[in-house]
Amino acid sequence: MVSLTLRNTVYALRCMALTLMVTMLATMQTMAQDTKSPTCQVTGTIRDKATHEPELAATIIVAKQSQPKVAFKKGVTDTGGVFSLTLPATDARYILTASVLGKKAAQVKLTMTPADTLIDLGDILLADDARLLDEVQVLAQKPLVTMDVDKLTYDVASDPDAKYMMTSEILNKVPLLDVDGMGNIKMNGTTNFLILQNGRRTAVTRHPKEILRSLPAELIKSIEVITSPGAKYDAEGIGGIINIVMQRRYEGHLTNLNGAVNNMGFVTGLSTTTKIGRFSIDGYMNYNRILTPTGSNTSHTYNYASDSRAYQQTASSHKSRGSTEFANINASYEIDTLQLLTLSLSGMGSQQRLPVWGSTEMWNRDRSQLAYSYLRSSLAKESFLNGTAGIDYQRTGRYNKQRLTTLSYQISTNPQWIKNNTQYDEIVYNTPSNIIEELQLYANRTDADNKSVEHTLQADYTTPIDKHNTIETGLKYIVRNNESTNDIYDARIVVGDFAYNDQRSNHYKNRNDILAAYLSYTYHSAAVSLMPGLRYEYTYQDIRYLSGAMGADADYSGHYAYLVPSMKVNFKVGPHQSLRLEYGMRLSRPSIYYLNPYFNDLNPQRITQGNGKLDAERSHNFGITYGNFTRRLNLNMSLGYRRLDNGIEQVSRIIGDGGEYFDEGKHYAAPGALYSTYMNIGRTQRTALDVYLRWNMNSRISWTINSNLSYLDLSDPARQLRNHGWQTSLSGSTLVRLPGDLRLMGRVAYSSRSVMLQGNNNSMLTYNIGLTRSFLKDKRLTLSLMATEFARSWMTRSTTTYGTNFYTQRDNQVKRQYFGLTVMYRFGTLRQSATKRASHGIHNDDLKAGDR
Repeated sequence: MVSLTLRNTVYALRCMALTLMVTMLATMQTMAQDTKSPTCQVTGTIRDKATHEPELAATIIVAKQSQPKVAFKKGVTDTGGVFSLTLPATDARYILTASVLGKKAAQVKLTMTPADTLIDLGDILLADDARLLDEVQVLAQKPLVTMDVDKLTYDVASDPDAKYMMTSEILNKVPLLDVDGMGNIKMNGTTNFLILQNGRRTAVTRHPKEILRSLPAELIKSIEVITSPGAKYDAEGIGGIINIVMQRRYEGHLTNLNGAVNNMGFVTGLSTTTKIGRFSIDGYMNYNRILTPTGSNTSHTYNYASDSRAYQQTASSHKSRGSTEFANINASYEIDTLQLLTLSLSGMGSQQRLPVWGSTEMWNRDRSQLAYSYLRSSLAKESFLNGTAGIDYQRTGRYNKQRLTTLSYQISTNPQWIKNNTQYDEIVYNTPSNIIEELQLYANRTDADNKSVEHTLQADYTTPIDKHNTIETGLKYIVRNNESTNDIYDARIVVGDFAYNDQRSNHYKNRNDILAAYLSYTYHSAAVSLMPGLRYEYTYQDIRYLSGAMGADADYSGHYAYLVPSMKVNFKVGPHQSLRLEYGMRLSRPSIYYLNPYFNDLNPQRITQGNGKLDAERSHNFGITYGNFTRRLNLNMSLGYRRLDNGIEQVSRIIGDGGEYFDEGKHYAAPGALYSTYMNIGRTQRTALDVYLRWNMNSRISWTINSNLSYLDLSDPARQLRNHGWQTSLSGSTLVRLPGDLRLMGRVAYSSRSVMLQGNNNSMLTYNIGLTRSFLKDKRLTLSLMATEFARSWMTRSTTTYGTNFYTQRDNQVKRQYFGLTVMYRFGTLRQSATKRASHGIHNDDLKAGDR
């Protein structure tokens, strides 16, 4: 394993070296230009006077003092608020004017001589102009999207629509993100990403759909899209991160009340933001009642290796009744001008009742002889509670305000409880064996108690070397304890009397200790930005089986370490255009969902089992991104390649005639059952092109298009399996501002058939439309109507799975037709101030989670 890691690291470092050489040549070429006559470089940083935050896309105009109305040189600031202009080094006097829409312009006089080669004007501060702010129109906005060396940023605070939208609606305006009418989020055409809030895991990480649909966008400062996380982020996890940065510098009070009712339940919510002196606090809470109508599932399985049990069909119905509640609180206290203390608390609870009832039939090959059939009904009661608490201490340098030291601690817990009762009726069989005993068709009860507790300590340090160079470094330690208890009680011995079944039960503990250190360097200039980084991660894993069929002889422990390099280069190729090259190695540790070896045969026809000896996935990601962001047109194009050689894949197969025993004879699977587990056997190559286009046609109409085209090649050499093919997704949306202060929104999205190692899913078309209007003074009351897939009531999602000796198709019919009304009322007013939130924080993005 160490040698494999070393080879991967050497390979990655070679790629970094090649990229660095290209960057150095481009930089040298830039530096070599304009050497024919002496020049002087004039630089500076434009900042907001109240908050001292950099002003991106500020306009810089230089004119001679003798001709103040004639522009001699023009430029714009980058994402750090920095500008750099080249002027002739002669005896001259100039006036430099810096301006941003909604702020008063600032002028600086400068005198130049032939001996000058560099003039640094330092910080130039711009104050708000209340008169201009009231006159801002849509087309007069500064660009809302910026591309830096490490991320794309959407400026929610500068979007006038944010006052009347929920966060899930704003996400549709962000490059590379797509939200359908039901609130489901995709990034780069996939659901494999992580959502953070202020750089840390909160309730929104685990349940973004529910929370973001009821979180007012007015409370958000910006949304960051990080397609290739750098060294300061955990090496593990998914290929991308969405970081929602909340408003952090304000004065005053703002409260939002919102409620929604629809044909699948109702939602109520409250959010509030307050600042008093050096203390600020914001929070929100929400209650969601879920009333999912009855849906249906059917499946057809063909077993090519058997004659007597060759064809199985199942049919079932299901519905859901439940509720979710969540709350989040963020508070900060500015001890003095150099020290800041922040506290974050979040939690979410859920309770659900999930009744399922249906039938199973097994036939011979020509379907002339019934092998067996039975009816199965179950009622599951599930509840969980997610909780996270974190505290950050930040120290700012006394003489250098960009020098930051941050100390962080976070604790999170995720207990889950499941109680499930199952009954079997009308059992019929024509087999030599007793099918009741073979399939264990006894009434049973499951009591499951799963929990995870995680402690994280982290220290970060950032210091600028000079105006263009910055170093970031840090340490992190995570202790993660998982525990799973699954107790089965069945009526095997006495009908109607449940007794504990040790062979079908399982008690399991898993502990992970993770130590990490990182070093990241950033070079930033007006033309080129460079960010190489290196991260080291060491993991110790210990798995213990406390009781049940798996005994202490199956205990397992191990450790492994990885060096994880990353490299990003960003070229400024025009006033609003950037070109970025990036490489990153990523890891993904399996969560308890994949590790738990519990032999789940509660449905004897579909048996699942985890694998406690799974290794972390390792992938190499390459990408090139072009961005052109202006006031009228936003264009982002990304071409990426990803290679994964030890991917965790679900492995499925049909149990042959005679059945099969597992775990040294402790568990049994009957002939014809579909058995699934997980193994590190997948090889994945994915090449993808993503295109985002937003066109502000005029002050009333805007269009957004998100598209993804990818070629996926999946293989398992050990079992001689391979599947490959093209995948595509395309969505288009529009926002029209109608007379009478009405806003009409519409969206259509299509996703093609998805490719999996042992099968695929069918294509899908969705659409939705919404109408919104605001009322009262300052538009404090907003009403919204929404309709999703109003022309059809049901949608069928089909999944096929196949292997060397079987083929199965599952059809899931769900209710997609949705009609809803949302009411939002806000009172109070926020205005900008200098209150801060910690710049660094904990972001554990390391787990490969199971299907939700």
